[in-house]
Amino acid sequence: MQSNRKIPGRALTALALACAGSTATAQTLIWSDEFNSGSLDTSVWNIETGTGINGDWGTGQLDRATDRPENLGFVDGVPGADGGVLSLTTRNEFYIDRDYTSGRINTQDNVAFGPGHKIEARVWPRDVRHQGQGFAFWMMPDEIPPGFDHIMWPQGGEVDIMEYVGSIPYHNLGTVHYAWFWEDNEYQDWNHGHLGGYYSFRDQQGPDEPEWIAVDLGQSLPIEQVVLHWEGAYGKTYKIQVSDDNQNWTDLYSTSSGDGGTDDLSVSGSGRYVRMYGTERATEWSYSLFEFEVFSGGANQAYGKPVFTSSNQASDLAGGNAVDGQYSTRWSSNLRNPGYGGYPPAPGDPNAGSTGFHTYGINWYWDRIEFYVDDNVYHTHYLNDGDAYTLDGNDEAHTQTVDGRRVYVSEYSNHFDEWHPFERQMYLILSAGVGGSDFTYGGPIVPEAQFPASVLVDWVRVYSLDDGAPPGDNDLALGQPASASSVEGEAWAAGYAVDGDPATRWASEWNDPQWISVDLGSVQPLAKVVLDWEAAFGSAYEVQVSNDGSNWTTAATVTDGDGGRDEIALSSSGRYVRILGSGRGTGYGYSLWSFEVY
Repeated sequence: MQSNRKIPGRALTALALACAGSTATAQTLIWSDEFNSGSLDTSVWNIETGTGINGDWGTGQLDRATDRPENLGFVDGVPGADGGVLSLTTRNEFYIDRDYTSGRINTQDNVAFGPGHKIEARVWPRDVRHQGQGFAFWMMPDEIPPGFDHIMWPQGGEVDIMEYVGSIPYHNLGTVHYAWFWEDNEYQDWNHGHLGGYYSFRDQQGPDEPEWIAVDLGQSLPIEQVVLHWEGAYGKTYKIQVSDDNQNWTDLYSTSSGDGGTDDLSVSGSGRYVRMYGTERATEWSYSLFEFEVFSGGANQAYGKPVFTSSNQASDLAGGNAVDGQYSTRWSSNLRNPGYGGYPPAPGDPNAGSTGFHTYGINWYWDRIEFYVDDNVYHTHYLNDGDAYTLDGNDEAHTQTVDGRRVYVSEYSNHFDEWHPFERQMYLILSAGVGGSDFTYGGPIVPEAQFPASVLVDWVRVYSLDDGAPPGDNDLALGQPASASSVEGEAWAAGYAVDGDPATRWASEWNDPQWISVDLGSVQPLAKVVLDWEAAFGSAYEVQVSNDGSNWTTAATVTDGDGGRDEIALSSSGRYVRILGSGRGTGYGYSLWSFEVY
């Protein structure tokens, strides 16, 4: 496995905080870009230019990305921003060979993160208001398997933290993409799994828009029985209501435990209009009725009568099918997940994502990824089969109520042993674009779309999760190759500090500086280092990490070492771990009984 991950040596203040409204506990800020300097930090961010894979970024886009300030710029004084903002702008202009330009940046080979981190960005997609306009904050793999010079998509995985499109203005989509089979790291067009959940800005949770079907009986009648013949997509929570004016409704029946099939309901009331009003779907699909029967005087008074619906999934699934007396036809509402429509939202609409800043992020644990907006978790993806549902070898997902909120709970993505995509380091991407097909940025661009269209990024921040350490307690350094700046003699070679034998040790020469390093064999997330000192201890030293054994980053610094056993918490990653001593605690050298890495 190869990775060139490095974290710039920024002066950051450790910030411990609690994450309200999500399952994350304590975190510590370890990296950020606040975009306050007025220029892009090119030690962190790469500017993408051109048209990407297949000349359309692999998704049918129409835009050419540039490095011009017209597409990538900085703005001060934006209302609601914490400081300066990065502006990524799409434009309707002819440039080289395309009619649209865009801005895209990524941190590939510079900054990458994996499990044990909270990753978020504060974004205002201000001008994303029409179909074909979109913005994404997402992650792609920054590691490569041994024996390969690349990692194929989707075997390497993809995490879409924010996917906001103008054609679905009231929702954000959080998704994982993965492969079902390794296929020797080669692309197959059928080998693509993806599980995504939507966030409703209005509801601050997963969506479940109310849906209804109402029948006009022609006159007010006493109602004694209502029979609902559900298709597989049925209502879990719904009401039967009556009205004389189709506006003011009275409840005759309600349930929160619908189980589908045929609901034969005895009711008592009267009205001209009778309505099934659904507020919670039992599936990810729609409300779907073969027949909606209303009995008065022993006869089905709904048969052949006019029908009104909140929505129809398709023209051949219209409301009239539910009162035609045929059990082979049906009415079906819109699906739970939103479709294209409702754009552009009214200016200032608080339920649209384009109205202001929101914080989009993930809590990335070793067993799951939690997607959230403004700390409201709306999609939790479990990596392993059986962690959320039955252990059966199948991907599965349902909307559940978690802590009083609708959350899309999905599993699983660890389908093959060769590579577990969401246990690896991934780099960050910020990209704006213009859609040219149904499969990118919410559909093809529409003529009424307005340009330039700017998306404003206030900041990107990454925290370590204090409870995000890898499962188990295995010493990654045990038995691995070790080297040192010096040894006092052959009996005290570096390898003796990682051999698991408490009676052997490494000892250096009697001067400063000195170091000992261990090669873990591949880039690993690192939670802690444990040092068991002999009497000759280090009073001042650094714990350093590297992906190549040459370029080192300091992960922890000790200035008051007193010997014995030192446990040093880390929130980092690397293939090589080194203890670099700059101050000996005695007149002798540095000497370790054991050097453990977790």
